[in-house]
Amino acid sequence: MASYGEKELQKQAAKYMAVVMLQRITGLACFLSAAGKLSHIRGWIYFSIYFIVSIITLLIMSYKHRETLSERGKKHDNTKSWDIICLCVYVPSAFYLIYIAAGLDVRFGWSYLPMPFMYAGLVLYAVSAVMGIWPVMENKHFESISRIQNDRKQTVITTGPYKLIRHPGYSAIIIWALSVPMLFGSLFSGLVSAVIIITIIIRTYLEDSMLKKELSGYSEYADRVKYKLVPFIW
Repeated sequence: MASYGEKELQKQAAKYMAVVMLQRITGLACFLSAAGKLSHIRGWIYFSIYFIVSIITLLIMSYKHRETLSERGKKHDNTKSWDIICLCVYVPSAFYLIYIAAGLDVRFGWSYLPMPFMYAGLVLYAVSAVMGIWPVMENKHFESISRIQNDRKQTVITTGPYKLIRHPGYSAIIIWALSVPMLFGSLFSGLVSAVIIITIIIRTYLEDSMLKKELSGYSEYADRVKYKLVPFIW
């Protein structure tokens, strides 16, 4: 029989999983409402993949790092103030505004990217999915906020994608943001993608600086793994 602590962990993890799926459903509703129609093939292709990747990621986290999954749904007093600002920009942009922009573009025809862009977008999305799931499998401290997890005895992760770059999860978000306008065929939604990418770059810089100052062993790790987001570039 599961202990009280294990039951609470399962409850918090399930609660977070439900919130994530509700975000995805709301994003779909935002797109369809903005587009004003249901029959948009490229939109349905995107959201089908989006839901599948989200479910796979959540299941992997639930199996490998359930405690981390449960922590992602909690508020922490030591969350950095700059991260709260970043999240206030990132969350509405990545989960809702980008789909509203794509939907309005479908409705009013402000821009159009032909089908070859969708195929390129599928490749980018596949890369972002791999880059997003891989860190989840390796990093037991993969929370959704920037803080030093002293309560969870945080250590530096150096395996898997962390051998190549220091923030592979953020690289995945940037690649995903590039793929979205291509998949929807909406150049207009690329404006929101640009906001997301800029926010993630700022967050990467600030988080990396925090880790160097406050997490034991991270400066030495950063000396070995030179690049934050893109190998041989930055």
